[in-house]
Amino acid sequence: MNVRLFLILSVSLFALVHPDYSAAKYDAWTTYNLFAGGSSDDEKKIITSQTEEEMLLFFEEKDLIVTATRHAQKVSEAPAIATVITAKQIRNMGARNLLDVLKTVPGIGVSIVTGYGKYGIESRGIKSIDTEKILVMIDGHRVNETLSGGATWVFDDMFVENIKRIEIIKGHGSALYGANAFVAVINVITKDAGDIEGIDARAGGGSFNTQHYDLLFGKEYSKFKIAGTFDYLDTKGARLNVESDRIKKSGQTDDYNKRYDLGLKMFYGDISFNGRYVNKERGPYIGVLNALNDESKIKTSHLFGEVSYKHSISENAHLLVKGYYDGFYWYGYWEAFPEGAIPGFPDGMIGIPEAKNRTYGSELQLDYSLWDKNTITAGVLYEDIQQYDVKNNSNFDSLTGAPLGSIQDITSWRNWNQNKDRTITALYIQDVWRFTTDVEGTFGIRYDRYSDFGDTINPRLGLVWNLLEKLNLKFLYGSAFRAPNFKELYNANNPAQTGNPDTKPEKLRTYEASLGYQWTKNHSLTVTYFDTEIEDIIDLENKKFKNIGKSKVNGIETELKAKYRDSTYGYVNYTYQNPWDVNAAYRLNDVATHKGNIGVNMELNEYLNANANLLVVGARPRTKTDTRGELSGYEVLDLTLIGKIPPSPPFDKGGMGGLEIRGSIYNLLDEKYTDPENTGQVKNDFPREGISFIVEGRYKF
Repeated sequence: MNVRLFLILSVSLFALVHPDYSAAKYDAWTTYNLFAGGSSDDEKKIITSQTEEEMLLFFEEKDLIVTATRHAQKVSEAPAIATVITAKQIRNMGARNLLDVLKTVPGIGVSIVTGYGKYGIESRGIKSIDTEKILVMIDGHRVNETLSGGATWVFDDMFVENIKRIEIIKGHGSALYGANAFVAVINVITKDAGDIEGIDARAGGGSFNTQHYDLLFGKEYSKFKIAGTFDYLDTKGARLNVESDRIKKSGQTDDYNKRYDLGLKMFYGDISFNGRYVNKERGPYIGVLNALNDESKIKTSHLFGEVSYKHSISENAHLLVKGYYDGFYWYGYWEAFPEGAIPGFPDGMIGIPEAKNRTYGSELQLDYSLWDKNTITAGVLYEDIQQYDVKNNSNFDSLTGAPLGSIQDITSWRNWNQNKDRTITALYIQDVWRFTTDVEGTFGIRYDRYSDFGDTINPRLGLVWNLLEKLNLKFLYGSAFRAPNFKELYNANNPAQTGNPDTKPEKLRTYEASLGYQWTKNHSLTVTYFDTEIEDIIDLENKKFKNIGKSKVNGIETELKAKYRDSTYGYVNYTYQNPWDVNAAYRLNDVATHKGNIGVNMELNEYLNANANLLVVGARPRTKTDTRGELSGYEVLDLTLIGKIPPSPPFDKGGMGGLEIRGSIYNLLDEKYTDPENTGQVKNDFPREGISFIVEGRYKF
């Protein structure tokens, strides 16, 4: 690690921590501290009775979370280990997409996990190719698709300019959200009409021939509110050197990306609509079988629409009814091996699988307060999931590898997967009980019934204790499940991966204890211990998916935060994680034992803001049979500067008020690093990009 760099940023942060750095300022933090400790029962009632929108006005957004209980509450009092990142923090850090934000969160990691360039999101040492163990939601609407179980085919590089805040919960979430809420839940909450108030336009570009444009608009007409977003990205991607691929050839990666993203939100009284359509095409990075090629491409799209009705039956009873539709399309043009690499394939070995998923769903939720210190949430959900139009075109027999002479439709006799249906019925109930002014308990349980593998029950328990005025404790327990995806159940005619309809869900149990200490209104420290056991892990045995794995991971997450003004803050976080394969008795590969971030944001004056973040990732062990030794750690420093003209006199002379120019440099020190490739087919692992930049202009009408 670059020790000098670490020390410089650490000193900068702790300069912020020093109480003489700036004078106390009355803002929302002052109001926050009124209720942080020692408040009366009447004051507590104000918090628990307010709606989410009212609370967001009362407190700063980063102090509130909705995802933990489906109700707005302070992060420090929520029965979850959570992080909230606001729109202002996202913009200050220069985040290009969702992954840039997530890598700054304690316990969360981001890396390339396949030869075709797919990114994986890890949580607390648990990592997989499809990120199917993490639930991703947009405004509370789940976007994990059924084919892979994950959301990273489409939403890994989700654009961030329309995000109001991101709520990340580490640990179990199935008691409220069902499948895939296994090791983490990520809820992206987007902007409404009131957050935009007019037209917000951005245009930018930079390294790798990148072009990026987006437009946001929002308008309120009495009871009717409308907000829309449009985003377009076109980048050639970093052309990174590959020393030797599977067929011992050298060359460069091909990671181009074209993406369209449209969103629409409408509100009229108690009725709302939320919809989104994302369409993207990208290159193969190296290739599906780790062989460099120049023809492969992956096309994906995701469309969803959700209609909601919220109604207050009485002062103590509130009803939410939702109906929704999701459509997902996946298409792969795989040049498994390039021209001439394999005898019998002068034009390359080509396979073209594709599939579609659609979901029809509905949910009813009732919230009822028996009295001021008790709130019950109960709900029922039904989903009908269909996989259809599964097709396979190829110039080879996908089971034997024999050449066919030309690309042919082999769907009828060598389809790669199957047309299948799945129905889900779920019931859940949660009881939040404030025993005393300082102690609150949360009890919940959910029952899920799947048509293809049966049922599962998952409880949760949480106790939050404001031990002292500035000190709180959390004790949490929960179980979770991860439903087998359609690849694991129904893959066919694949000599390396065969589906198994007898596969059962993965199971998890997590125990957590957290200590939070806020010694001034500007300084806080959180330390969390977690212990997780995972059973019935789905993995390949003799090239067939089965429930054969068992893992255990424990560790510590800690974060120190300091803040003085709206845009002057700093943080240090550190994660220690120790994941083990229980059956084979070895340390799980590809994830670091140690990782952390140091971040500083400084509002230098009313025209200029500076942000720096240093990501430090320790060495990552290989698989037990890999003789190459552990992969070295790395440090990546990002820097962002924002220059702005305030949209008010006397700064808006010439009509330029509201203009911002943002410049970001990523990997400022040009660190050379890679992500692990386990098979050894790519000699020097998966290369990551060096120094790059983006410059962007923003104007708000």
